[in-house]
Amino acid sequence: MCGEANVVAVVAGPHVLILLENEPYPYDRRVSQEAQALTRAGFRVTVAAPHGPEQSAAEVGEGGVRVLRFAGSPDRTGMTGYLREYGAAMRGLWRIARRLEREDPPDVVMAANPPDFLLAIAEPARRRGARLVFDHHDLSPELFEEKFGRRGPLHRLLLAAERYAFRRADVVLSSNEAFAEIARERGGVPADRVFVVRNGPDDGRIHAVPPRPELRGGREHLVLWMGRMSAQEGLEQMVDVAELLTRRGRDDITFAAVGPGDARAGLTAEVRARGLADRFVLPGRVDDDLVRAYLSTAAVCLSLDRSSPMNDRSTMIKVLEYMAAGRAIVQTPLPEMRRVCGDTTAWASGPGSVADAITALLDDPAEARRLGTAARARIEDGLLWSDQVPRLVEALNAALRSRRSPTGGSAGSP
Repeated sequence: MCGEANVVAVVAGPHVLILLENEPYPYDRRVSQEAQALTRAGFRVTVAAPHGPEQSAAEVGEGGVRVLRFAGSPDRTGMTGYLREYGAAMRGLWRIARRLEREDPPDVVMAANPPDFLLAIAEPARRRGARLVFDHHDLSPELFEEKFGRRGPLHRLLLAAERYAFRRADVVLSSNEAFAEIARERGGVPADRVFVVRNGPDDGRIHAVPPRPELRGGREHLVLWMGRMSAQEGLEQMVDVAELLTRRGRDDITFAAVGPGDARAGLTAEVRARGLADRFVLPGRVDDDLVRAYLSTAAVCLSLDRSSPMNDRSTMIKVLEYMAAGRAIVQTPLPEMRRVCGDTTAWASGPGSVADAITALLDDPAEARRLGTAARARIEDGLLWSDQVPRLVEALNAALRSRRSPTGGSAGSP
């Protein structure tokens, strides 16, 4: 297994600007791990990102990373909210990029999607000779279809923005092989410009700690969902499962849905409407100590994402974190997650099947421990973040070596 200690530092110390719109820094776990890893490898890293809750400073240093913040739009409800947010973000990121062009021009600009058109901000840097990297986090066209239930002109616009990003970038970072296939086939990116850098959990952050019984809410068992709450996460199914188990007479389970997101308010309202408020804990965003505590206290962890063109290709970060903590997992049988997890998880689809799987694991703690141990062993077999770092550094060095074509895309590496 490769570790970060084996990464050869870059002597010249190139400057990397990371453009981040989707979340404040360091809340986007992939970007924060990339920034820290590149800093340790000898790059100078600046992250341009929106202000987050209780983040008032416009400029801070985070573990050797320079963070420049802009004021984003607070409204993210519906399509209009997203458009308003993206407009505010483009203005803020443009100002930061122009400032850096004057003060400390970047050698590489890395855009973390969504949205896919962030590389447009890097046009002045590209013309100067900077290399461009598209860090492909989400399938934006599929995400739009998932959120809004249709295609139409905006869906076509998102496909065009995705093509722009793929063709403008010197290097594409894909979060798994399914995303890499889209880059090569739908985006027409040559295979030697696509680098798979997975969303592996950081062993220094996610690991087992002593359980905290008070997190069980006075009951014997804690069933946990942890992640970013959005429409595609299938959280309404968790409420269905809790209601079903309550009807079956299981009064020994506390359900915790931990994390921020635009679906949290709706989930809270649904829990109350069904009379399950005393069965649920919804603490919102928590710090890393509580992340570890919840994971280590949970008897079973859940991933209930419904099958869709996006979810079928996505690697669920929450599941990798469950695996790193050695937890028994019940999850929907999605194609990419089947490839990642194999037989180290309990597969279930639909509230009844999920409820049955939870019951089986709670009533057979030896089987739950076996699954948790197998999951931990699988994550250690090349899926930790430390295993991804050499590939990340290789990708950035490939971008720096690339030769610029007349149209602005890469003409390959020498």
